Amino acid sequence: MKPRLILAIILVTWPTGLAHAQWTDVAPGISYTQMNLPGPVKVFIARADRGKDNWTIDAMTSKGTIKGGIETVPDMAKRYDDTVTFDGRRYEVKAAINGSFYGVTGYSFGGQVMTGWYAKRYDDISGLSGFFWTADRKADIGGDVQNGPNFQQVIFADKDEMNINAFNDKRGKDDLALYTAQYDATTGTDNNGVEVLVRVDEPLCINPKPPGVRGEILSIRKNAGSTTIPFDCVVLSAAGAAAPRLLQHAKKGQPVHLNLRLQDIGIDRYGMKPARWENVWGSINGTQNLLFDGIIPKHWEAKAARYAAEGKPHGSTKHDPRTCVAFNKDYVFFIVIDGRSEESIGMTYTETAEFCKNTLKADHASMQDGGGSTTLWVDGKVRNTPSTKDKDGKYGVLRPVANGYLIARVHPPEFSKDNNTGDRVSAETAFELKLGPGSQYGPAGKVIAGAKGEILKHKLAGVFAKGTNWWPCRFGQTEGWAAQERLKTAP
Repeated sequence: MKPRLILAIILVTWPTGLAHAQWTDVAPGISYTQMNLPGPVKVFIARADRGKDNWTIDAMTSKGTIKGGIETVPDMAKRYDDTVTFDGRRYEVKAAINGSFYGVTGYSFGGQVMTGWYAKRYDDISGLSGFFWTADRKADIGGDVQNGPNFQQVIFADKDEMNINAFNDKRGKDDLALYTAQYDATTGTDNNGVEVLVRVDEPLCINPKPPGVRGEILSIRKNAGSTTIPFDCVVLSAAGAAAPRLLQHAKKGQPVHLNLRLQDIGIDRYGMKPARWENVWGSINGTQNLLFDGIIPKHWEAKAARYAAEGKPHGSTKHDPRTCVAFNKDYVFFIVIDGRSEESIGMTYTETAEFCKNTLKADHASMQDGGGSTTLWVDGKVRNTPSTKDKDGKYGVLRPVANGYLIARVHPPEFSKDNNTGDRVSAETAFELKLGPGSQYGPAGKVIAGAKGEILKHKLAGVFAKGTNWWPCRFGQTEGWAAQERLKTAP
């Protein structure tokens, strides 16, 4: 008689609350815990109390550029720690996780918003626009969105408009492209076109009030590419047929308005209503909507069944490492689930969603990139054990990724009064001016030892960031930001 194959189905039930969790405070309103669940499964959670207003959530990008690159979550957290916002408030980063999928060059898939700046377009009608946090402390998850050239224009002083074809991406043959400082230190373009430098009054946000974010044209460069991008500026870059039109309407000293709209239409196939994207402060494209309004859509299960019928696996049914963001009216959670080891097998999509709903009591959850990318950094330490192995087969190798989320304490602006607008200064030693107030910004130009310069007018003049105070300066024809210790009073 042939032996019979008996299939055993093991039902793992997650705890239904957090009463047993031991939370460790890492800052006022920000705490951390680890949970060891049946399976076995290890879960690591950073939690931010929405009843406190001393913290925020923001997005990070590897090596400070959207253009492409990879960096570990701890290195990104260090990069954005002690940096300042457009109005001078300073971050103290306390928790961070990895973000979205990315390609081999490190160019991330999907959209991103950083410190109120729209940094990268979202994929149209993808259903994966993901979690976002707003400047007025609201949390939401986006649905299907549209945000291409037909939704984004520059409006000139003469009322003419041009659609923005490329946004923080490579400029095409006849394109008008828009670049922000989040893209890179320069536009990276060739000399076959026109580039217009515009200083903006506020971060270039999604869905600004009509007619858009205001800016003033500082300079117009013909047949000259790779324009540097100061932190408070954008560059309009035109090639081919777009170049003469940009030249016709852009005039130095005149205002322009940048109207970057995004339309959310929800997701009809599982009843998700449109989200409101005004005042978005930090966001990264998600990989799956796990939970909304307390509903687990489980649309992935039908796809998994089709794959199974074809004899193929689907990622939603595998026990794998997972990273996600969840929230309810009281808390926002950064969640990392270890997997692919005997110590922790990981979770499926459905298990992850049920954990967020039943254990964390979350109402909404969005999944980020998982697998070997899954990382939670809290208060200076990586808390989980990433699933990538070293040469000796030991788990815990950090995978460099394209972007991530952070939770930071927010400190009020601090300013030095050691200098004033128009003061003459000289360079103590040779150094490099930066494109913004902080060592994380790219180079604006080199200054030789003893060179004479002057302090420029700016609302952030003397602001404290990255361990020192920063001053806007002009040395010869070069403008940029200098750390206070680089300068001395000139006669």
